[in-house]
This record gives sequence, structure tokens and C-alpha cells, in this order.
Amino acid sequence: MIQFVVGAAAGYVFGTKAGRKRYDQIKKATNAAVKSPVTKKAVQVTRKTIANKLDPQPRMKEVKNLRTVDGSQVLEPDHD
Repeated sequence: MIQFVVGAAAGYVFGTKAGRKRYDQIKKATNAAVKSPVTKKAVQVTRKTIANKLDPQPRMKEVKNLRTVDGSQVLEPDHD
């Protein structure tokens, strides 16, 4: 998404006669948005949510009264 915004901004700058002054305005606004605490918090929350969804070792629990012929356990996801 950020790449799209940057690309659109660059296309606007190179496609208009606004020149350097408009480019500096866009650059300043982009830097302010990227470095803002709100943006940093949103990125942090998003990364944490994705990491929790993609847990490489999900919590599992044994299914009671089920064992295979070879005696191994049957497990299912533990949804607390």
C-alpha cells in the first residue's frame, strides 16, 4: 500500500508542472505520516496480530478417550 502511495506521489510530481515545491510538500507529508506515533502503533498491532495467527507451534490438547491403534495420542487445537 505504501509503495502505491509513493508511486502515485512520484507520478503526480513528475507529471505536473508543480515542480520541486510540490515535491517537497508531498515528501514532508509522507515523512510525517510514516513517522507518526499512530502509524507506528498501527503497524505494531498489525504485526502482532499476524504473528499470533501464524503461530508455528499452536497450542494443542489431547482428545479424551481417543487413541490410535499404535497407542499415539489424538490432538486438536486448544481454543481458550
